[in-house]
Amino acid sequence: MSDNIYTVSQVNNYIKLVLEDDVLLNGIYIEGEISNLKKHTSGHIYFTIKDEECSINAVMYRQDALSFKDEFENGIKVICFGYISSYTKTGQYQLYVKNVKVSGLGDVFLDFENLKEKLKKEGLFDEVYKMEIPPLPKTIGVITSQTGAAIRDILNVSKRRNPNIKIMLIPALVQGKDAPASIINAINLANEYNNLDIIILARGGGSKEDLWAFNNEDLARAIFYSSIPIVTGIGHEIDFTIADFVADFRAPTPSAAIEVCLPKADDLQEKVYNLFCSINKNINKRINENKLKFQVNINKACFVNFLDKITDYQIFIENKLEKINSNIDLKIKENKLILESNINKIEALSPMNILKNGYALVSKGDNNIKSVKQLKKDDEITLSFCDGDKKAKVIE
Repeated sequence: MSDNIYTVSQVNNYIKLVLEDDVLLNGIYIEGEISNLKKHTSGHIYFTIKDEECSINAVMYRQDALSFKDEFENGIKVICFGYISSYTKTGQYQLYVKNVKVSGLGDVFLDFENLKEKLKKEGLFDEVYKMEIPPLPKTIGVITSQTGAAIRDILNVSKRRNPNIKIMLIPALVQGKDAPASIINAINLANEYNNLDIIILARGGGSKEDLWAFNNEDLARAIFYSSIPIVTGIGHEIDFTIADFVADFRAPTPSAAIEVCLPKADDLQEKVYNLFCSINKNINKRINENKLKFQVNINKACFVNFLDKITDYQIFIENKLEKINSNIDLKIKENKLILESNINKIEALSPMNILKNGYALVSKGDNNIKSVKQLKKDDEITLSFCDGDKKAKVIE
């Protein structure tokens, strides 16, 4: 056996030294698109830089990240400056970023924003088109991978909350280039079956790339035109896809999606029982109250000689009506005289009546002339008489 036997630590440390001694790798600029971004509570930022074919892991430590002021999100195209080294515990090399400059939006991010804006303008996200989620479903269809964690979580929650509700799995691919077509086919099958109250479209957590199948335009339209309400539970709470915006309801996770759709059996039973008790109690209370009122009122004086009292009130009302009508007629006559007097006063003060006495109204353009100071030689003016207007000119 050779004497040149090294430990894993020795090899990893040697590789680290080799990488850090390389002149090119010790101060390098790398351009690519950010993905798998994770901002740690410590302040460190972990992400991947990728192009069309390859990717490299990167880290930006807290002291460097503090001075970076630009937007730092998935899908942003950046130029990173730093050095290549390896993490000795795992032997994986990565880029240690010292500075970052945004060079533009990544193509994938632009595609997402463009599609989102397009569908929004067409009205696919409008609340008016979203269907109500049935409060008491009998059968729920679940479109997801038959081997994924999402269906296991959904079945576990369903069994715990209400085992009487039927869950129907409609298997589909939920990742990769063939996933959109597979999900669309599953939605069409669910609508053809026409015995489902709700469809849940679910997938467990993953990277932005893993969830990209749910940002497909054809899939968005299939969700929009579904005659059965669709609830999405895709990824984690921070993940949003085009499918979420189009769906009738968006839940943050697959487990939350089934909880939204599935009323808890014990809660329903307790609610029905409490409602029954409340209704029964109110009915008995009303019966007893009205029975007591009837017994008290039947012996009141108002029920003695009841018809005579009605006649007395009828005579009283007729007298009141006659007096009211008389007062109304009097008021109408008084107000008519006042109105005629006011009309005569208004007519006496009318400018047209004043013009009939030989006066004229002088105006220049749209303005009435109130003083000679408003006029100068050669100004054209209008003289308004009671029977018409004449143009004039100021001589001096």
